[in-house]
Amino acid sequence: MQLMTQRLLLRPIELTDLDEFAALHVDPEVTRFIRPLDRAAAEARIQLAEREWQDRGYGLAAVLDRQSGEFLGRAGLKYWPEFDETELGWALRRSAWGNGYATEAARACVEWGFAEFDMPYLTAMISPENVRSVRVAERLGLAPMREDVLLGEPVVVYGVRRSDPSNY
Repeated sequence: MQLMTQRLLLRPIELTDLDEFAALHVDPEVTRFIRPLDRAAAEARIQLAEREWQDRGYGLAAVLDRQSGEFLGRAGLKYWPEFDETELGWALRRSAWGNGYATEAARACVEWGFAEFDMPYLTAMISPENVRSVRVAERLGLAPMREDVLLGEPVVVYGVRRSDPSNY
């Protein structure tokens, strides 16, 4: 899988991305609303993503600048068996914030997910205080569905249905 947008290339994350992926997940501003990962945990997360790609056909993707190849962050789809739902997620390095990359990457994931897989809806589990991610979700037409707990943290679960493509 490779997704290209006007400015971005998304492809399955791999161990060659470890340095950038680990750096992303130790930045305190980036990890304010997601779990920080040390290098060993980042490597384990990439290995899990590789298994998810094999098992489900989707997973975590590296988000790269199409022109420079620079690693900007990660986005993708993650199946959560405890919810029996697939989540749309994104996280970008601080230097990439404010450029619309999160919305662009997430929209590509939504469109691809609905085109390739039989999912009635996708979710985004967002900390209620994460205003930036709430704005991305709203730009994509995701609306609050419920409050829940993910990995011990309270989240608002936003959702978008396949049946309403005008949203994304």
